[in-house]
Amino acid sequence: MSLAACGILVLATASNSERVRQLPLRGPQKLTAGRLLGFVSGPGPTSAVRLVRIDPRTLRPSGSRSLRLPFADAWAVAPGGRTLALAVHPDPINEPNSLELVKLPSLQPQAGSLRLGSDVSGLAWTSPHQAVALVGRILCCPAQLSVVVANLQSRRVVRRQPVAGTVLHIARWTRGLVLLTAPTDAIGPASLVVADARGVRATQLASIRAGEVPGGGGVSEWHLPGLAVDAAGSEAYVVDPDGSVAGVDLRTLAVSVHRVTRQRSLVARLEGWLEPTAAAKGDSGPIRRALWIGNGFVLVAGSNLQDSEGQLASDPAGLELIDTRNWTGYILAPQADSFTVAEGLLLVTGARWRGNVNPTGMGLATYGPDGKRRFGLFAGHDVWIDHIGNGRAYVAGYGWKKERVIDLRTGRIIGTRTTATAPTLLLGQGSPLG
Repeated sequence: MSLAACGILVLATASNSERVRQLPLRGPQKLTAGRLLGFVSGPGPTSAVRLVRIDPRTLRPSGSRSLRLPFADAWAVAPGGRTLALAVHPDPINEPNSLELVKLPSLQPQAGSLRLGSDVSGLAWTSPHQAVALVGRILCCPAQLSVVVANLQSRRVVRRQPVAGTVLHIARWTRGLVLLTAPTDAIGPASLVVADARGVRATQLASIRAGEVPGGGGVSEWHLPGLAVDAAGSEAYVVDPDGSVAGVDLRTLAVSVHRVTRQRSLVARLEGWLEPTAAAKGDSGPIRRALWIGNGFVLVAGSNLQDSEGQLASDPAGLELIDTRNWTGYILAPQADSFTVAEGLLLVTGARWRGNVNPTGMGLATYGPDGKRRFGLFAGHDVWIDHIGNGRAYVAGYGWKKERVIDLRTGRIIGTRTTATAPTLLLGQGSPLG
């Protein structure tokens, strides 16, 4: 059998009895009314921030209209895209946030604000006139974390409820926020928390371990599963590094537990796309990030930390694709620790760290919806994606003074740019969560 005859990856069972399913590789879209918007910072760490219109071709400010802002911790776009909610504070240091609204596309601030009492780690609209915020310092001082439900017409807090434990991941749902939490200063059963207009609802995941145990010399033991949420549906997935997945119905909080079986199809072996599972080596522990991409697929990547008092060490855990229809897992790239989905492509990077020695990396690899590798660049280098837009990827690297501009259609380097000029784009429903 020739490789040309096996050009499409069959993402199904080992028998390949199902029809070929494409990977939905659609990244965050512009949901604001009018032009693409972005935050642009001044040259210094205490410089003012401006909300500006962005030229999608160059990712640079366009036009004279802009809005000078306090420092923003979080943002969220209202249904319909005509109002932007911002959690802001006036000085560069962390301090209590206020919630302010901006009309779009005019960039006109609305009168009035609402003090929320502390830092805001997550913000989401639950209706055209109501929002929910996670307030308090995440991964610190867990007793101070709370969920605030705010009426944005009256600028009034209608509910405030504490969140127990330590928040490890935050994701967005159409009705609010989804949190993955763990016991304080311990590794134990994880909990999934739904923060919506009703306040806080939680369920314990007895089969999933999560948390941090602080250690001497600044070294902690971690066990951090990934959290993926079908934002348009009603299901969340908590992916444990040990290969088990807890599915949670966000409406009822009913929990189902699954074991992922890792397989390699004949086509995958011929393409060389799937590789053996990367072994978890963790002394300090595994850390994972997960993303629901649709069509029944979840992507998972991360690192296995091996810290000591004298050295920071990290190994890529590999990028895995989990098919939730049959709970089969495929290792896409064993050297990967992170990924980005955008422009119909899957962009993959990863690096291995050993103390102060320069990291060794896999560079950048890209794959299409059919699973075929499109191109690779910067082999041996530790690189990461800064921005993607208008068919271009802006790639930064360890030790680089300028980021490289990549044409995603051809895989060629077409220019360079200083990272200081890069705006933070308003794509998707709100500020990136983690």
